[in-house]
Amino acid sequence: MIHGRVSKSPPIRMLRPQEANQMLNSWHYLGEVRGVIVALGHSEGCCVFTNPRSRLLDSHFAASQVIELARMVGMPNHQWAMTSLMAQSLQYIKRMGYTTVITYADPWNSNTGMVYRAGNWQPDGTTQSDTVYLLDGKRISRRTFYDRHGTQSRTAMKAIYGDRLQFEVAPPKQRFVMHLK
Repeated sequence: MIHGRVSKSPPIRMLRPQEANQMLNSWHYLGEVRGVIVALGHSEGCCVFTNPRSRLLDSHFAASQVIELARMVGMPNHQWAMTSLMAQSLQYIKRMGYTTVITYADPWNSNTGMVYRAGNWQPDGTTQSDTVYLLDGKRISRRTFYDRHGTQSRTAMKAIYGDRLQFEVAPPKQRFVMHLK
């Protein structure tokens, strides 16, 4: 801390997907991401960007210029503002030619979107209610199941994992958008 305030994050650099995924597996409730386009950060946190997951976005934005902030994480008890890490990452993404970034706040995990509001992201609606997959009591993203098994079907996953897999209804996520100018 500097003068009682959260300090600015260290300068970011491009991270190898393996390095970013190690951070995500250690510090993020959903863990790693496959299909990383770019991961940016430093030794205490990262932002990971992927292709947008939603097929519905094609009607809103030019798909080739949109990227999704799929995960953002800082190590426990970090001393810098997440908005600083995010702002530095967005500057890098803009230099790559992207014009729009989307991300989601997940209320199932008590994410309110406050960090996005603080970073001047614009609310852009909500998703539909969704099903959360819990394997041995831990949330696993459906995308992870798809990467592992080529499907995210509840029936197929239940056949593979049996009673170890439970389902829970999650509230809608709030979508945020940042137009890079």
